[in-house]
Amino acid sequence: MAAVTIPRLDDTDSVWEGFPVVGKPGWYRSTDSAGKTLKPLIRCNCGAVSGIGLHHVYADGTVTASFYHKKGNVYPEDPEGCGWHVFLKLADWTGEDIPPDPK
Repeated sequence: MAAVTIPRLDDTDSVWEGFPVVGKPGWYRSTDSAGKTLKPLIRCNCGAVSGIGLHHVYADGTVTASFYHKKGNVYPEDPEGCGWHVFLKLADWTGEDIPPDPK
């Protein structure tokens, strides 16, 4: 499965503005209160926005493991999941290497 490159979305507006935006996946920049870059928020192909805490974001914008908006009722599944399952590449990523969150 080839990676799907998703664009950086404008982070000057609310992540939820115009929600949901179906068929236009992308990523939003996220920082802590000190301005340190955190893992981005991902807008799925169905328009839902979610975090990717269990994923690794590499300096080149590659995200592993695959992104799967799985439908279900057990975390990390989503009752509204759409089944979009892809490998992601973040266009215009800022260059940080951010490993998966500790389990």
